[in-house]
Amino acid sequence: MSSPTLSNLLAALVIPQEFSRFDKLTDEQILAQLIRWKNGVSTSLTSLRDLLATRHGIQSLPVDKQADIAASVAAFDGPGEWIADDASSLAHSILDPLTEPHIPPLVLTRILTHHLKPAFSANPHPRLNLETGRKLHRPADMQDAYEGQVWKTRIGTGNVLGWCLRNIEVSTYESVWHLILPPVMTYLDDFEASYKLRGVQLVSDLLSRVPPELLKRTGVDGLLFTSLSGAFNHLRDPFTPDLIRAAVPTTLHLIDLTSPPSPAPPPPASGFPSQGRTMVKSGSSCVNPVTRYEHLSTLLGSCLIGTVFLYAYADPEAILAATDMLPLVLAHIGIGAARWLKALIPQLTHTLLPPAVPSLTQPLDVDLRLKVSSLRALCTCIETCAPRVYLWKCNIIDAIGRAWAGAMDSEYEGASSLASEYKTLLQMTCVKLAEACPSIIQEEYQQLITFDSALFNGLVAGVLQPTSDK
Repeated sequence: MSSPTLSNLLAALVIPQEFSRFDKLTDEQILAQLIRWKNGVSTSLTSLRDLLATRHGIQSLPVDKQADIAASVAAFDGPGEWIADDASSLAHSILDPLTEPHIPPLVLTRILTHHLKPAFSANPHPRLNLETGRKLHRPADMQDAYEGQVWKTRIGTGNVLGWCLRNIEVSTYESVWHLILPPVMTYLDDFEASYKLRGVQLVSDLLSRVPPELLKRTGVDGLLFTSLSGAFNHLRDPFTPDLIRAAVPTTLHLIDLTSPPSPAPPPPASGFPSQGRTMVKSGSSCVNPVTRYEHLSTLLGSCLIGTVFLYAYADPEAILAATDMLPLVLAHIGIGAARWLKALIPQLTHTLLPPAVPSLTQPLDVDLRLKVSSLRALCTCIETCAPRVYLWKCNIIDAIGRAWAGAMDSEYEGASSLASEYKTLLQMTCVKLAEACPSIIQEEYQQLITFDSALFNGLVAGVLQPTSDK
């Protein structure tokens, strides 16, 4: 009979709990058993695919069987130490018929109700109404939301939830909101950085399809923003750089969904400015630009500058991750970033200067990658805040000049491609600075050439040449 065979295959796909602490295991025997199980998963998935083909596909089965199969196979669609190289492609071949174009609502509801909800019921989120998925005005009185955490023993649960979020139909969100949100928030607010990182990834999947009105109506937009902001507090952890790189674009996506940028107001129809302002205000009932700016300010000022740059200064990988994300944030906030130039310019130019005492712990490639990332962010900063950059032109020129002199040495010979990009970005920064402050061409740049034309000609000649030709 096919039913026992199906049951046996699904039993073979149950992920051993030891994978939850795979990176901390030292017992060679247990590690060997896990590796053998991992290598055998592909065989089980192939057998399951072939079995479903004889049954005319997964969609021909009853809803409960479809849900059981999807919950077992979706655990191999995503990140995890238990996933072999070809397991993801096999999982896709089994699950794809269920996602054309979306998961059937009955199958989705059964997965959420019978496979996911029981794992999280022992640790209800203190800020959510579990019956409606709405934000509670006051946190629930719970002893310890982190006690027990049965869901961490259900390996692959995050992948199953992520698969549901990526393939849910937009119109279905309303009916399953109370089933989707609690596990997502449980991951996002966990105290371990690895689970919080998975939570940020799940929020990203959620935001790709959720209706913005549902986020705002249930008060979850503010709850998500607060939790995402808290992700930047997990410093000095191996997952910190990945967490920063995931949290910034996800937070920006949330801000864009819940408070999109307002279109430029039309010019007033009459000569009375007060009437023009009244017309704009009455027509902008949905979007509050103040809320958008406040959230972007929190992300840049509190999360990146006030947390990562201030407290993770000894972790070059965390600083690199935050610097990599700066151009994206600056592009969103625009000229409003000028209020943080006092922090941004010293941060970005300091990394360009050679250290007074060479570091014995920071690898050379990390140092050069940080310099390249800082120059990219500095170029964006100059473009975005051009009207106010003139106040910092001397600081920027001083750092660029010193960095160019250092780049002429043989320090970065081993990393030729990155070193070439570094020099190109130094020249590009001078171009951007000249565009923002034209007077610098005839003043500070000419002084550099006068001081040492052989050294600085390659840095600013591209800017001076058009001027000299006129």
